[in-house]
Amino acid sequence: MKFVVFGEDWGAHPSSTQHLFKQLSKSHEVHWINSIGMRKPSIKLKDVNRLLSKAKKLFTKKNRSNTSDINSCENRQPLVYNLAVLPWHDNIYIQTFNEFVFAQKKFDSNEPILYWISVPTAITMIKVRPIDKVVYYCGDDFTALSGVDHDMIEPIERKLIAKADLIYVISDHLYKKMPSHKTYMLTHGVDYDLFTKPVKIAPEIRSVKRYKIGFYGSLNEWLDISLLYKLATTRPNYELILIGHISTNIDKLLNLDNVTHIAAVEHNRLVEFSQHWDVSMLPFIDNKQIRACDPLKLKEYLAVGTPVVSTCFPAVEKYPETILIAHDHSGFIERIDSAIALNHVLNGSWRDNQSNLAAQHSWATKAMSVEQQLTSFD
Repeated sequence: MKFVVFGEDWGAHPSSTQHLFKQLSKSHEVHWINSIGMRKPSIKLKDVNRLLSKAKKLFTKKNRSNTSDINSCENRQPLVYNLAVLPWHDNIYIQTFNEFVFAQKKFDSNEPILYWISVPTAITMIKVRPIDKVVYYCGDDFTALSGVDHDMIEPIERKLIAKADLIYVISDHLYKKMPSHKTYMLTHGVDYDLFTKPVKIAPEIRSVKRYKIGFYGSLNEWLDISLLYKLATTRPNYELILIGHISTNIDKLLNLDNVTHIAAVEHNRLVEFSQHWDVSMLPFIDNKQIRACDPLKLKEYLAVGTPVVSTCFPAVEKYPETILIAHDHSGFIERIDSAIALNHVLNGSWRDNQSNLAAQHSWATKAMSVEQQLTSFD
């Protein structure tokens, strides 16, 4: 199959789309279009810097290989493209310009193209022929996702849903939004080998003597900061380890002696932390976005085998016998206490149970399922 994939910037963030296509590119021709955006830029410094970064990439000679090079390479990787498209995707004149920019890549040979769209705005710039297919891979509720221009995305997503031949979603919440006759569940997977192979403890936490309670991911408004503050202040013998980019005010939390913040690390280093802390946690608030999500870190936590404590949301409710789920702050802290005890009393059996569950959700297994379905899809 020949895929043209619209996702985020390749290599910038280990998203589910990237995990899937690291597998699928081993046996299929994959052309990856770096992020074309879902928000109109502002004059803020962050947006200006992002635009400059995008412009810089356009002038690099990176990923100029041709398809014959791909097909002869044992370790196949997608060909990656940076397109000079403009992010005002709801403007008819900009749409025409973006269509022209995309058409210059000349993907439309005589063979069918399978357009895999993770970024809804892509539907405004492609011309789908009768021999082509469109797959919408919906990994978020874009009507609630922070950092997205909701007024722009909503009508564009409706167009994509109508035009898609097949839709994959990652949660029941998203499934209910889609036409059932062409929608399938595809929950997130895990790089099972990476997260189960024993590794040495990260030097950043080697000297921590307290019980280590860990979280990695974006430190943003989805986290229940008041819960984390209460946990840290009522359990001074616990060390909260928070790994990731900070995008909300957590100064009060970081001022505590038993809270450690570590800047975002490479994906393959996360296991150096999660294998060696005592509890993995998912301390999310209850909102529309969290109810629609299936956190990538959930399966990674399970694969590692360390006890997992979570606030209550649909994705974790599927694992009531494995994840310790709390419905309020006091219950969350009590389950952290229980998890520490379980980790020391049950240890091996707990770890094996979680890892065996995660093994059923490897990215290789997910990709094989997608490949089989698309091969037979007509």
